[in-house]
Amino acid sequence: MLAGADVPNVRVTLDEEGYRIAGHAHLVGLPVRVQGRLESRGGFRRLTGAHGVVPVQVDDAERDRLMKELQENLDFFEEACGGDCGD
Repeated sequence: MLAGADVPNVRVTLDEEGYRIAGHAHLVGLPVRVQGRLESRGGFRRLTGAHGVVPVQVDDAERDRLMKELQENLDFFEEACGGDCGD
């Protein structure tokens, strides 16, 4: 959720610790909360100064909805990382 903004996709660069936390959360199917400044450049939204990465507990129904949304938007994620996601 983006507080104060309705934005479907955001790019963010995480430090090593934030990336580790986000990766572990992803493996168990949990979303993460990240704090930073939302900026718009070249048609993309970017979160700068990203910090405070924490997993967010959600109920099973919400987790299923989020995972379904992720699967439906897989093309966006593959495009965003230039086809190198998971390689």
